[in-house]
Amino acid sequence: MSEPVLKKALKTLYSLTTMGIKLGLDNTSRLLDHFGNPQLTTPTIHIAGTNGKGSTAAFTESILRTSGKKVGLYTSPHLLNFNERIQINRTPISDDELTKLIFRVQEKVERYNIPVTFFEFTTVMAFLHFFESKTDWNVIEVGMGGRLDSTNLCKVEASIITSIGMDHTQYLGNNLQQIAYEKACIIKDFGMVFAHIEDKGALNVVKQVARDRSARLKLLGKDFNAEFNAVTPGGQTFDFSFGNFHMKEVEIPLIGRHQVLNAGLALAACHKLRPKGIKPKPSVFQKSLESTCWEGRMEVVSRDPTVVMDSAHNPDGVRSLTHTLREYFRFNRCLMVIGMMEDKDVDEMLKLFSEIGDHFILVKLDRERCIDPAYLAKQLTGLQKPVEIIPDIPYALETAKKSSNPDDLICIAGSIFTVSEAKQFLANDPVA
Repeated sequence: MSEPVLKKALKTLYSLTTMGIKLGLDNTSRLLDHFGNPQLTTPTIHIAGTNGKGSTAAFTESILRTSGKKVGLYTSPHLLNFNERIQINRTPISDDELTKLIFRVQEKVERYNIPVTFFEFTTVMAFLHFFESKTDWNVIEVGMGGRLDSTNLCKVEASIITSIGMDHTQYLGNNLQQIAYEKACIIKDFGMVFAHIEDKGALNVVKQVARDRSARLKLLGKDFNAEFNAVTPGGQTFDFSFGNFHMKEVEIPLIGRHQVLNAGLALAACHKLRPKGIKPKPSVFQKSLESTCWEGRMEVVSRDPTVVMDSAHNPDGVRSLTHTLREYFRFNRCLMVIGMMEDKDVDEMLKLFSEIGDHFILVKLDRERCIDPAYLAKQLTGLQKPVEIIPDIPYALETAKKSSNPDDLICIAGSIFTVSEAKQFLANDPVA
């Protein structure tokens, strides 16, 4: 189809963002009914968590695909193009297929007067596309929470909970136990769940949900292990064990100790799913993890100075980012290019950023919920940090580059939208 038709379709889709966020399954279920419930036909690995969902989904997809399966992957949000959200064997949906899907789903929405949100609409699109493309397996990332997330209607063979932290508190609850319950509700009756949960209160909630649903809960650090081994030129290695199954020096290109945990969760789930037709050898596991790609997560985009971008957007994510910068990089000064959204724990995130940042350049994102850089500047000034406000991201990146020395590090972070806008610019006019 022509580009104007695609633009018209996307305009129709993005008009739904005005409806905001509405958790619940009723409207998605009604809409899926009119398509014959395509989400119930394909075995799925369903992934929830405060941080690490996307990376874990990428590792899981890579294992399944390298094992010879045709794999649907649904994640959100995207970095550059909407098509990234709906992929088969890591190939984004084509513009032509995307356009047709939007109009088909829109026709049902209008005919049956179903008031779906943007995310509900796109979730239906993904389920329909995977069904019609006859995928063998789907890997589905939860949008928010789990219990009332529209993805929680799929046919689940295994659930993964990557982490429990404070985020989206206005929707999920204001303590870790409430948030844990929302995420744990992706666990299905008599199902299987793999989790990494550090807080004891949150863990107890997940254990109770698993017991109530007669599900088998396997915990990272107890039932299986993924232990960091060493930093390598291409990323890092770790050792994995699950019962009598062992792998040594498993290499992954994604850096940060948290990525070892994410890869371990993916390995554990796929290892236990062998009775369901996934029978990869250790060499297949190794090959799949070595080739996993997930942009915008501790991604090094240039050197001299080193430029790193990361989608950390909540306190736990920023902690992982700062720990990784200290452990994996050597630098003189750290220049932070930061843009943030107003519905986050901004003050706590700034305190964490200030522990490693030597100079801050604050940007204004092209988003309604973007926080005013002036507020960030005031907080950072109180933390005794030098600050510049440069709303335009391209100019901010150029300024950071000119202000840095070859042994400095430039870190772009604060929101996935900060990374997205930076990548849009770098794709056309690299700073290095």
